[in-house]
Amino acid sequence: MTMAVASSSRRKRVAPSSDIEDGPTQRSAREDVDDDDAIARRVVKKEKKSVKGKGRTTETHRSEDIDEEDDEDDKIDVANFPDQPLDKSHAIPMKGLASDWEIMIRTIQRTNNMVSDVAVALADAVEGDEGQKDLLDLERSLKELVDIENEMHTNHEVIQNLVQEVTSGTEIDNIIEQYQSNVQKSKKSYAIKTTRQKYAKNETYKNFKQSIYEIEHPGVAMPPVTEFMSKEPGDVSDDDDDLEVGAVTQDYKCPLTLRPLENPVTSEICGHSFSQDAIRGLFDGFRGAKKCPASGCTREFKLLDCKPNKELAKKLKLHTRRLKRKNQEQEVEEIIE
Repeated sequence: MTMAVASSSRRKRVAPSSDIEDGPTQRSAREDVDDDDAIARRVVKKEKKSVKGKGRTTETHRSEDIDEEDDEDDKIDVANFPDQPLDKSHAIPMKGLASDWEIMIRTIQRTNNMVSDVAVALADAVEGDEGQKDLLDLERSLKELVDIENEMHTNHEVIQNLVQEVTSGTEIDNIIEQYQSNVQKSKKSYAIKTTRQKYAKNETYKNFKQSIYEIEHPGVAMPPVTEFMSKEPGDVSDDDDDLEVGAVTQDYKCPLTLRPLENPVTSEICGHSFSQDAIRGLFDGFRGAKKCPASGCTREFKLLDCKPNKELAKKLKLHTRRLKRKNQEQEVEEIIE
């Protein structure tokens, strides 16, 4: 009996062991169910995310399409875009362009003066046919530079006129066409001018001819510049009131000291020149106007009207050198005799 009890007890202990062995199998089934549910939930979430992603993608594409349409609307047809009108707000940059032309004009004027200086030095140093040929070449170059200077003045004047228009409140359409048209009109007007009309009254050219003539004909007054130019159709008649009179012989003596000019200054009122210290001594601090001390002149001017004359100073230097060379040549001739 005791053994039966033991056996029964052992069976009782074995039964739970069977339950224990069956336990994992049951849990595995439940876990499988749970895993299937989890997979299903993940699939649903992925589908939702996919739908949301598609929605965002669709919205993004729609936004990009709208932006592209806006960009298409904002694009400017450069080829057919008209010039915008100029008004008062553009006056300052336009004045800047005019100033640029002024700078170029001053540059070409300095070049013109250098050509004149070279010609004067050449005439003073070289004699004969060879020197004349070189002088003619320089004269042609100077005329070409005068033409370029005139073109620069034309561009400057056209811009200045346009500036005045916009400053007065006028809006200018098609500015490029107007600018080019006005410049071309002025260039054509200049191109049909005669040689006399182009150069006879140009100060640079007149000084060039005057300086050369003084070297080649010392002490002789130069005739009018027009005498060196052939008359062409369109030139004024010889008895025209506007015909230029002949030049006078340059006097290098100061009307006050009666000695050669020193640091010459020239009155802008009457054109007479004086030594700087001499004319200052005449006024002696007086700020009003005085009668010109040059013989025969009745004009009055102030000391401030007398400006340094660099061109005359250069001529004076050449004149002094020529006189010195002439005296040396005379001394040599006297020694030979």
